Amino acid sequence: MRRYVGKIPRITALALRSLLQHKLRAALSILGIVCGVAAVLVMLSIGEGAKRTSLRQIEQLGTKNIYIKALPLTEVQEVKTREKLSQGLSSYDAERLVKGCPSVADVACMKEIKASLKAARLDVAPQVVAVSASYRDIQNLSLEEGRFITAEDISNWRQVCVLGGSIADSLGLQGRTGRYVRIENHLFKIVGILKKYDNKTTKSSVVAARNFNGMLFVPLSTDIMFPASVLQKAPISGEGLTELIVRMRTSEEVFSALPLIRRIVEVTHRGANDYQIVVPRELLNQARKTQQTFNIVLGSIAFISLLVGGIGIMNIMLATVSERTREVGIRRALGATYEDIIVQFLAESVLLTSAGGLIGIVAGTLGVWLISAMAAWSTAITVLSVALPFFMSVMVGIFFGLYPAYMAAHMDPIAALRYE
Repeated sequence: MRRYVGKIPRITALALRSLLQHKLRAALSILGIVCGVAAVLVMLSIGEGAKRTSLRQIEQLGTKNIYIKALPLTEVQEVKTREKLSQGLSSYDAERLVKGCPSVADVACMKEIKASLKAARLDVAPQVVAVSASYRDIQNLSLEEGRFITAEDISNWRQVCVLGGSIADSLGLQGRTGRYVRIENHLFKIVGILKKYDNKTTKSSVVAARNFNGMLFVPLSTDIMFPASVLQKAPISGEGLTELIVRMRTSEEVFSALPLIRRIVEVTHRGANDYQIVVPRELLNQARKTQQTFNIVLGSIAFISLLVGGIGIMNIMLATVSERTREVGIRRALGATYEDIIVQFLAESVLLTSAGGLIGIVAGTLGVWLISAMAAWSTAITVLSVALPFFMSVMVGIFFGLYPAYMAAHMDPIAALRYE
């Protein structure tokens, strides 16, 4: 076949001239390839967009973090928890984790508070949370201005707060550092404002990335100024926490230290099932495995789509061979070899599927754009989502074009010349 490499332009021109003699038939024959390639590109783009969204949500939680989340209990579960003398999540759990597990770098405490912000102008209802000083570093929060809650604020019971970006914008001039806001019946001085975050997350996971734009942070010690929430079991500051965020020293130590962390929390809670441990790194691995399965499903659908299109190409090529029997006989009589005939018909088949692949890529790209614009889905066109369906379309042309080319090449030249 090496002798045909230099003749590719000529072979392509000959194949194109033959196909253009039956434009409508050629267009209809590649319709299946166009639809198959477009469907594959759209599905791969949607799948890639969904994967990036889910991975981004999980990575926002921190691959070095372990979340210990308090669970809302029914009345029966509440009675069983009290019988075991569990106080729920507390700062004592944080202390035990730091002292008992060498792999733990730090622990942040967070408690959701049932409190409302009293303001004349407020478009967003903030989520008020009491946090420890380490919360900012563990969650990688960035400040637009001012500072975050400090250990001194907590130890000195200072009535200070930090606003999320949307809350500060909603308050206008009143939402600047140095001003005061009223939370329930207490005045809190604004000492910091967070940068606005691109919040496109959903609460589809066990622990969803929080909307920091709509949060208002106060020192953990000031939580006793407000009514107890559903999860709080004690009026003491630092008790009845909503969530503990455990940051490990390295990502590699997350799984190795997890059994010890589970045991420490189990002991401090006296075996009560009033908490849930969630590992974002574990969720990340599960998301990747799920995506691999999703890719296999998409690949199967793509294969079936292109298989149908390839069968259509083969049928058209077989019909073409029977119509051009006399032409084949004349070429063989003039000295054309088996390879010449095979290359001629194979070139026509590959040219058909390649053209269908290119049209399908254009149609698929347009489809992805329409889905993103109208359905607001997250999509991503990658090199793989473009190259894979086009490569498959070319392979379909070769595979389904070989048999018709073989049939044409093995015609009896004398019988072909007699054919009318």
